[in-house]
Amino acid sequence: MSTMVTPITRPSLLLVLLVVATLTEISSAWSIWPYKHIHVINGLTKSVLHVHCRSENDDRGYNDVAVGAEFTWRFKPHVFWTTKWTCEVSTDDQRRAIFDAYKEDADEQSREHKNNTYWVVKEDGVYLRHIEDNKDQYSTNWQ
Repeated sequence: MSTMVTPITRPSLLLVLLVVATLTEISSAWSIWPYKHIHVINGLTKSVLHVHCRSENDDRGYNDVAVGAEFTWRFKPHVFWTTKWTCEVSTDDQRRAIFDAYKEDADEQSREHKNNTYWVVKEDGVYLRHIEDNKDQYSTNWQ
């Protein structure tokens, strides 16, 4: 006696997609994936830092950050690992830098400390802060 395997039909495929979409929404509401926090710190010596950060689905607007202060926000990563946040920072004297503040990939865990990622903007560029050893790793030049 042989068994027949039935091919996936269009209604079955639609049902699978509906379940995946529902689980995505539930995971956001129930915190299956924790919030991620991004910090952009003004490490300049005497200039206000202008910060504009955005993802494909969200825009944090334009923010002025005083010397020694930080701009921070939180978000939940997309269930399919496609979240990317890009920040543009600039100063009144026309220096400008663009960097990926968050991008889901294999390296992301090495950048985070308890779901927090810290970026420090200094006189010579943008640095990624490693909290564990209190060191800043050079990342991006001013343009």
